[in-house]
Amino acid sequence: MAATPPIFLSYSRCDLAAADELYRQLNMAGAGVFKDDRAIRSSDRWLDQLQQAVAGCRAFIVLIGRDGVQRWVGAEVGVALNRHLSPHGDAARLPIHPVLLGDTPVQSLPPFLALFQAERWQPGAPIPAGLLHALLHDQLRLDSHPRFEGCPFLGLGAFKREHAELFFGRRAETLQALAGLGDQQQTSPDKLHGGNGHGYHRWLQIEGHSGSGKSSLVHAGLLPMVEHGALWPRTGFGHWRIVGPMMPGRDPLTRLAEAVEAEFVDEAQRDIARRRDRFMHDPSTLALDLRGFKQRDTGFLLVIDQFEELFTLVDAAQRQPFDALLAHALQDAECPLFLVTTIRVDFLDRIGELPHLSGLYNARCKRYLLSTITSAGLREAIEMPAQLAGLDVSGITAAMLESASGEDGALPLVENALLQLWEERTDNKLSSALYHARKGLAGMLSSGADALLKRIESAVPAGRAAALELLFALTKINRGSRHTRQRITRAEAVQAAGNGNAALGEQVLQMLIGQRADEVPSDADTGSVRLVTASVEGDTAYVDLIHETLLRARGASGAGTLAPFWPTLHAYIEANRDRDVLRQQLDLQAQRWQRGGRITRWFHLAGWGQLLDYRRLRPMAHSLEGRFLARSRRVAWMQGAVVFVLFAALVQALWWVTVNGLPITYLFAQPRWFAAQLLRQIPEPETVPMRPGTFTMGCKVGRDVDAETSCVAEGLPVARVVKITEPCAMGKFAVTFWQYDYYVWAHRPKPGAEVGYPSDAGFGRGDRPVINVSWHEAQAYVAWLAEESGKAYRLPTEEEWEYAARGGREARYPWGDAAPAGRANCGECGDPFSNRSTAPVGSYEANGFGLYDMAGNVWQWVADQGADEAARVVRGGSWYDGARGLRAADRFDGSADLAHDLIGFRVCRGSPIEPPVAGALDAVSLHH
Repeated sequence: MAATPPIFLSYSRCDLAAADELYRQLNMAGAGVFKDDRAIRSSDRWLDQLQQAVAGCRAFIVLIGRDGVQRWVGAEVGVALNRHLSPHGDAARLPIHPVLLGDTPVQSLPPFLALFQAERWQPGAPIPAGLLHALLHDQLRLDSHPRFEGCPFLGLGAFKREHAELFFGRRAETLQALAGLGDQQQTSPDKLHGGNGHGYHRWLQIEGHSGSGKSSLVHAGLLPMVEHGALWPRTGFGHWRIVGPMMPGRDPLTRLAEAVEAEFVDEAQRDIARRRDRFMHDPSTLALDLRGFKQRDTGFLLVIDQFEELFTLVDAAQRQPFDALLAHALQDAECPLFLVTTIRVDFLDRIGELPHLSGLYNARCKRYLLSTITSAGLREAIEMPAQLAGLDVSGITAAMLESASGEDGALPLVENALLQLWEERTDNKLSSALYHARKGLAGMLSSGADALLKRIESAVPAGRAAALELLFALTKINRGSRHTRQRITRAEAVQAAGNGNAALGEQVLQMLIGQRADEVPSDADTGSVRLVTASVEGDTAYVDLIHETLLRARGASGAGTLAPFWPTLHAYIEANRDRDVLRQQLDLQAQRWQRGGRITRWFHLAGWGQLLDYRRLRPMAHSLEGRFLARSRRVAWMQGAVVFVLFAALVQALWWVTVNGLPITYLFAQPRWFAAQLLRQIPEPETVPMRPGTFTMGCKVGRDVDAETSCVAEGLPVARVVKITEPCAMGKFAVTFWQYDYYVWAHRPKPGAEVGYPSDAGFGRGDRPVINVSWHEAQAYVAWLAEESGKAYRLPTEEEWEYAARGGREARYPWGDAAPAGRANCGECGDPFSNRSTAPVGSYEANGFGLYDMAGNVWQWVADQGADEAARVVRGGSWYDGARGLRAADRFDGSADLAHDLIGFRVCRGSPIEPPVAGALDAVSLHH
């Protein structure tokens, strides 16, 4: 080996003749050359030797022929790029010299090599003089010739795969993140599960704050590198098929089915609905399908962007099978699936809601935190695209770097300013004077967005208000003004902007996207500023804010208030933020009303107070919300007329009912309650005595689960023998609204009392079980009941409750092993209350101890603490749950502050038994 460090020569095997020729000429010129076939033989640790060679070389040449950059070459380029990007100064960077063979097009250059000056060389011809001089004198040659036409800046939009050659500033982070997939010892493993014993990861998660550029890193950074073979040395796969990228949306199973079908199935043979149905019911389906698509030397990379949508948009019924599908495929050694996810750091605490993936989180997932872009990275993001396009940015770079320092959303702010300055450039120079005149990065964002609103208003009557309303609909309101964006369908966007006028909504939407609507005058200039993006996933079109920087605020002003990047939108959101809560409430209430029966729908209509709140919302008349409000208003007027004409004498009672949101049936409650108070005859729950006894508590195979089913897999507590040593009396029914509402009424006259009437969720009050009562509120009730009655009322312990629920039977349910249909109120019971509302207490047959509704109707609080200090145990199943939730062994932990329309409680009277052994029962999470 030469005394001085050699030049590393990288080449494809099909270009071996050209490599030998270049090797010969360089040696004749006195330049020592490292060529792998003369120094390294393929082995299990070949990459270690390769890294040592690149680490010791003084320059790196990559030959690019008709095959482009693949496999070996891609791996070697990745190592060279790592060395080039590691130092902070140009003097210490490894010079990289791309050489295009023959007529190989310049487009064959991988995006990360576009920075360097490429030379074209025909084997047999002398080495170009400029290249030879740079090699002999260790010179770094960056491409100084403009070769990009048009604007090299994206504005607020995220980088996509087609923007890879313009993606600068995050290249080192791209390579660092990419190293998280595959073998962490950088050897080529024989099996997907890493049989060589080293750490092997098939799941890479990119984590970062909102606006940090996670999506851009994946789309414009990772994916182009993967497509050029960068993962081969760590995974053994030289070719890759990209599944997606996709976002979960509201239906992640459909989105996954669409992504798989789009990549692997001919369009004429696609059946997304069938594949989604299989995904829903069999967690092994994804792995089996991908096995069927296997190809030699090919890996599959599934990309899921905005992974947090699984927690913000998706219900448990879809989240659970989606979680199981991915986890099963990642553990299948015969399935060549790798996974990349992006997620905001403020949702990391919810990974536990994915029980299967969270089990792989530490062992199989490589997490990469994408921090705020560095000053050096931001400088590269400004100067390198400008260099490709022949632009002069020398006058504005320093000012932009100073303004963007430490800002999470720095890159989109800078890109937006550069785009606007490019539009008004003079002789390819971006104006420093214009930048400062528009007050820097924040000012250019604000002025550009305001200018677009002004242009919309001039082109479309009422366009400004319509545009702000659409932007408001695309905003998820959070505390502390740290709002985030939320996707909505295009139909919802048109409705939000047009308020029933579809033509207006479509015009405004198109102008916000940056398109020209057909109805807009031809001379209406919409500029290049875009505030909204549109996309299509499967059969559904979506609309989203182009970047959350539009919603964000920076630091605080001198007066101590937030300094938003776009004050106009910030002020509109603050003025209307309460409407966001109201529109969510209206949507849920209207859906519940629609699900009700012909008669029970009346109980789901909006009350007078709610109609007063909803007056600020203007849904389309033919929409579900519009019809719900119209019917609610008609009913409210009818009630008011009847009350005014026929019950004028009951004004005081009506006032009381209205103020407290109680139903009309409570008009005569106060006289009855006054009488009960005078006679000391409070509405006391009826109880049934229970003798001491012994029973097997928890999950017992053959009783609570089938013999072949594991109690652990079912999430049920482990069976143990419990002896009830003290007699007690259990509430015959769950506490009713009538009983609880009396307690609330009795507290109202007392100053400082914090007791309120719980919502009946439209189900009705009276003899229906009380709902929307937290554990703390239930404890307060039994303490009051004990004081008023002089009897030892309390909440039952978990042992007492299950002993009472089983009713002396060794069976799955309180009534036996028969199906619950006709025996309880549950989501699968098939009677008028099933999956709609609670039923009046005592509507179904009692158990062996004479106790009613020990399964179904409502879950019931018990006294025991759950898995942590803030949790309490809930038992019994509800009107919403399936038969599994009604088993006597079933349980879950709920926050002691949780008030829900699925949860009530019953009382117990008597001496407490010994407290349960800590940790003896497994915590079970509720998913509703």
